[in-house]
Amino acid sequence: MTIPLRDPNRKKRLPLYIAAALVVAAVFISLFRDMGVVDSWRLHKTELQLRGEVEKLRQENALLKRTVEDLRGNPAVIEQEARRIGLIKEGENVIVVPRRQDARPQAPPKPTAPRP
Repeated sequence: MTIPLRDPNRKKRLPLYIAAALVVAAVFISLFRDMGVVDSWRLHKTELQLRGEVEKLRQENALLKRTVEDLRGNPAVIEQEARRIGLIKEGENVIVVPRRQDARPQAPPKPTAPRP
């Protein structure tokens, strides 16, 4: 019995190997090239993060606009802010009470709730 040195089906499998190599190369290129699947996924993740930051900044901007409107035209808010920074009305007297050394520090006053 003789052992064949070459596989007779080798020539039939060569196109299959070439096709498989091309498929692997195409998948690799589509995944890792510029703007491939991996980059698109990263961009989508970054876009979602930035959209969240934009929404947060819009809310903060709306709050600041309401604060500016109040400071321009609401006398109660203007007086409250003036007192917070230490201003007094004409004719008022200020009495400063020194803190006791054994007293616990007070928490800062809570800001007023924003208007709806």
